[in-house]
Amino acid sequence: MRLTTEMILMLVSGGVFIILLVVFAMYIPRLIQEKKDVDDSPKMNTVMSAFGVLGEEIKSLKTQLAVKERLAALGEVSAGIAHELRNPMGVIAGYARILLKEVPEGSQKSAVQGILNEIEEMNKVIEELLKFTKSDSLEKISLDITKLVHELVENINDRAENIRIVASESFYIRGDETLLKQAIKNLILNGLESGGDVQIELVDEKPVRNGVMMTVSDNGKGIPETELSKIFMPFYTTKEKGLGIGLALVHKIITAHGGTIQVESSEGKGSVFKCFLPAD
Repeated sequence: MRLTTEMILMLVSGGVFIILLVVFAMYIPRLIQEKKDVDDSPKMNTVMSAFGVLGEEIKSLKTQLAVKERLAALGEVSAGIAHELRNPMGVIAGYARILLKEVPEGSQKSAVQGILNEIEEMNKVIEELLKFTKSDSLEKISLDITKLVHELVENINDRAENIRIVASESFYIRGDETLLKQAIKNLILNGLESGGDVQIELVDEKPVRNGVMMTVSDNGKGIPETELSKIFMPFYTTKEKGLGIGLALVHKIITAHGGTIQVESSEGKGSVFKCFLPAD
């Protein structure tokens, strides 16, 4: 039986409700006995913090599942379209190459070369589509995510001075190194292309949950509130050049690792991408 989004949400919500009941049963009596002024209790603060995170996780999960289903459906359609386009494009390119050899130098030859150039551009679009729709199996290994981020920034030679990393220590997760590098690089470049500086912050989420929160923020032009719900959808872009695949691919990679990604942004104030990556 195929689980629908609603069924998954009901199961997750039920599980979270049980966890909350257990937490209340374990901690509330102890906190009342240990200290009357529970508002100042570190344990109570930890519990309340956990409640807040769990509530946000449920809300985020609902959005993530809806986006994931739309992406899966769109991915299947895109793959079909890409394969159907490749055959006639190959035929057109073949005839154009024959013409290129036959026609004399001049405007006609330039026109034929222009056809080949456009075919090449279309091929690049199709390659990006196929890359997005491809379901790569994850090859998870133990990764020092702090080291990975530093290596990525060092390789962005022309804009490295515009990137700041905030990490007090090394944080380890299990993940696919190649795919995570691609996702994080896309987020960094997205921030740089917005016209601002980028800050990457890594924070251990324990004891609330086992994993690392990676925040990639910039002080660029930001995203209008009305557009925020669209940015992880393929082909949506505000750039003059670009397919709108980058952030959709980031979303796909993060969720494939069992993580979540959220965005906060407003025009003229930059954007903040919050990515949770589980430790195992």
